[in-house]
Amino acid sequence: MANVEYVLVLLIAAALLVRVAEFGKVPAPIVLVLGGLAIALIPGVKAIELEPDLIFLVFLPPLVYAAGWRTSPHELRAIVRPLALLSIGLVFVTAAAVAVVAHAMVPGIGWAGAAVLGAVLAPTDAVSATSIFRRLGAPERVRLLVEGESMINDGTALVIYRIAVGVAVGGAFSAGDALLEFVVVGAGGVLVGLAVGALSDLVVRRQDDASLVIVISVLTAYSAYVGAEELHVSGILAAVFAGLYAGYQSGRSLDADTRLSAIAFWGVSIFALEITLFVLLGLQLPTIVDALEQTSSGVAELLLPAAAIAVVSIGVRLAFVFAMRTDAGDTAGQRFAVGWSGMRGAVSLAAALAIPLDVPGRPQIVFLSFALILITLVGQGLSLPFVIRALGLEEPRRWSDEEAVARMEAAQAALDRIDEIEDEERASEWQLQRLRDLYRARFRMCQAVLGGEDPETATRQQLLASYADLRRELIGTERETLLSLRGSGRLPQEVMRQIERDLDLEEARIRS
Repeated sequence: MANVEYVLVLLIAAALLVRVAEFGKVPAPIVLVLGGLAIALIPGVKAIELEPDLIFLVFLPPLVYAAGWRTSPHELRAIVRPLALLSIGLVFVTAAAVAVVAHAMVPGIGWAGAAVLGAVLAPTDAVSATSIFRRLGAPERVRLLVEGESMINDGTALVIYRIAVGVAVGGAFSAGDALLEFVVVGAGGVLVGLAVGALSDLVVRRQDDASLVIVISVLTAYSAYVGAEELHVSGILAAVFAGLYAGYQSGRSLDADTRLSAIAFWGVSIFALEITLFVLLGLQLPTIVDALEQTSSGVAELLLPAAAIAVVSIGVRLAFVFAMRTDAGDTAGQRFAVGWSGMRGAVSLAAALAIPLDVPGRPQIVFLSFALILITLVGQGLSLPFVIRALGLEEPRRWSDEEAVARMEAAQAALDRIDEIEDEERASEWQLQRLRDLYRARFRMCQAVLGGEDPETATRQQLLASYADLRRELIGTERETLLSLRGSGRLPQEVMRQIERDLDLEEARIRS
């Protein structure tokens, strides 16, 4: 089977596994990894040699760029202290704890190799956790901490990894030099990311073509990463901060049509990258085991060290999070949820596979890395929904007071502008009255929410939900008429697509 056909088959398998995950209400990454492992064990299935550079270059830049684009710098600034503790302090503590256990329990691994393993296993992957948080409606602070941590701790861990690998292959270690390199590489990545993001924003503001703007956003993610790596600073942090800058400016730099198209494109792209990546992770185990069997160590004698490393890494994270007190959550339940969300993922495996062949203990490091990814994804990932429910953290999506006030002020500003338009005699009276009714209803709904009512209840009281349902029904009627006209040959396809696009935008606005 040709490589292209094999990849297409894997993508089809990944899509089916996602449906299985949805049916079983299980986080998709868990089903995808286990599915990839099951596929790899099928006799006759070709082994895939997953190049580390493929993950670092192809997968990670768009994934972390999109995560940064969705995140607000103001929100991150509000939690900068706990975010720094988790993404820097916890990374160092975890790396040190894993190194100590590995050195004591893994046969044939020295301190340098143990340090490399600690750096590999220090960063967390938030894909599984945040998908659970969004589905169950966990507290916003918990979600923001876990997602923000996973964006930044990758950069921290990979800087430690670079230093540890250098020592493992024979380089000299100096605490002062290592600290200086850590600061320079991290700060350099941030600066490169902001510079690329700012340059991209200047270019985007001068473009009218939505497709070109989306292409530029993709190039921005890769340019930030590659440019930073060429300058020997953190490419991960560069891609994150390029996304943060672009996302923050998107309200002014992108028009509504472009923003809708960009959100749709990135949503599909990230989904495709994630499902492919987790299936590929599962496919790696047979290759890893084969490499391990060629050494003096066997799989059996690494099972106990793997379990010990898993217990220590999870325990250290929980202890660290609870030591942060209210920085990690307002309640003990929130702190436990943050502590239990430390699953490992693609970054850890990519770093393990990228270890040079001359590093002592490389096969053991790769196997233990995969073992911890599997243990945390399956064990913590499957139990996290039950933990959230048991701790009473499940919260349906509701407006905060800040959201209600913001919507109310926006509605009031629109009402004021309608008065100005009336004075300018730019619209008929019935058009202005209809707009006034709409925005007054929104204003009253916000007042009801601030008074303690649920947004959906308030919406029903204002009959807006009924209006939206009726409008969607009428849009469906319009769409069916268009399809009939096209079928009878009375409506050209190009005109059909233009009218259909307008209807789609109107329906999307009603649903938002």
